[in-house]
Amino acid sequence: MIATVMAKLGGDPTLSAVELTVQNSYFGFQVVQVFLVATLGSAASAAVGKIIKDPTIVTTLLSTSLPLASNFYLSYFIVQGLGVVAGLLVGLVGLIIAKVLSKLLDSTPRKMYKRWTQLAGLSWGTVFPIYTNLFVIGKFLFSERSSSIH
Repeated sequence: MIATVMAKLGGDPTLSAVELTVQNSYFGFQVVQVFLVATLGSAASAAVGKIIKDPTIVTTLLSTSLPLASNFYLSYFIVQGLGVVAGLLVGLVGLIIAKVLSKLLDSTPRKMYKRWTQLAGLSWGTVFPIYTNLFVIGKFLFSERSSSIH
């Protein structure tokens, strides 16, 4: 919600431009906060000295500390999956309520049209980054495991 307001204040002229700005900034936040901070944070106390001595070791550290953080990622995947189901159920409830209210309150075609055109839409700028981040984590997990197997 705040990101949408900030994008509008930033000068995005259309709703699709606002959603794209929200999507890009939220994806950056997701990658940094959920992926990098959780992975590096799980082994940060032991690795700070190593990173200061050799900053190029960050990718190696990331690949070795990712299995240690796998419990976090499994929990994260489960919570995101349950959140999707809950969101779908809330959306269905809203649809049912709108349908019932339209039967009770809308007596003219104009009122029916107004009700259906003013339904809340899905904010794609906050939906896509979550799944994109899940794909990034999955890609990194599977690419690191497959490269360590060979």
